[in-house]
Amino acid sequence: MTDLKDRLKEARKAAGKTQKQVSEDVGITQSSYSNLESGRSYGSRFLTQVALYLNVNPIWLATGKGAMRPPLIEEIRRKNLDPLLDKYGVEGLKEKLPELESYIHFIFNEKRSISSRAARKIETGLELPLGSLDYDAAAQEAGTFGSNVSPGPRIQGRVPLISWVQAGEFCETIDIFEPGDAEDWMPCPVKHSDRTYALRIQGDSMTSPYPGQKSYPPGTIIFVDPDKPLVNGCRVIAKLNGEATFKTYAEDMGHIYLHPINPTYSPMDITGKEVTFCGVIIGSFSPE
Repeated sequence: MTDLKDRLKEARKAAGKTQKQVSEDVGITQSSYSNLESGRSYGSRFLTQVALYLNVNPIWLATGKGAMRPPLIEEIRRKNLDPLLDKYGVEGLKEKLPELESYIHFIFNEKRSISSRAARKIETGLELPLGSLDYDAAAQEAGTFGSNVSPGPRIQGRVPLISWVQAGEFCETIDIFEPGDAEDWMPCPVKHSDRTYALRIQGDSMTSPYPGQKSYPPGTIIFVDPDKPLVNGCRVIAKLNGEATFKTYAEDMGHIYLHPINPTYSPMDITGKEVTFCGVIIGSFSPE
């Protein structure tokens, strides 16, 4: 088994990053990170952030157990399509999926990537269980982390980090973001739908001045799932007066409110108003 310093170097070089880039973007001093790669330090509270930044398995980075990174969703989808290709052939798949006829050609003949939208259409057209093309059977059978280690949350692929303007527009459509639509693509360790996206917090209305209370200071990345149902007390992205806002959803005495966490801001009574909910927050990440 390799040492932490060797795994760090391997992951950093695979990501094409310098020590300076890693330390600055993760929020660790360059000398502290250098000590990790040289073997002078044997651990850090920043290891999970470093792993997510370098897009590797946090358990692998910390312990050496499991795979360096989960297989790309593209690789999983192609592997799951192989038996279907053997069964029907390219022409047979085109016949069964007339709406995707030209796309099937590009997938198999020109190796075009298989988007989430296309995968769902293929599953529907072939009457497969929803999400079956994304199922990594090999990983489930083999186990990723060893029998004496409980696996952490599986990185479910990446979700698009979009602007607040895009979030407001997204409320009005059912489209799924594709590469090129987003500022960046963030690894999300929480189970989520294909329509999940990420936002970077602006402003301090959801920042708590009280220690120990859940807080979302500016710069925090939040993960938003439009397909998760609203429940009293959940955090939501809502479109009100043409703009997207991040607040706590609350129902009380027949009224519906959007509550800020920061007490210097006032709650908004949205009962009877035209409000579109753009998704429920399923997780967050705050750089140190």
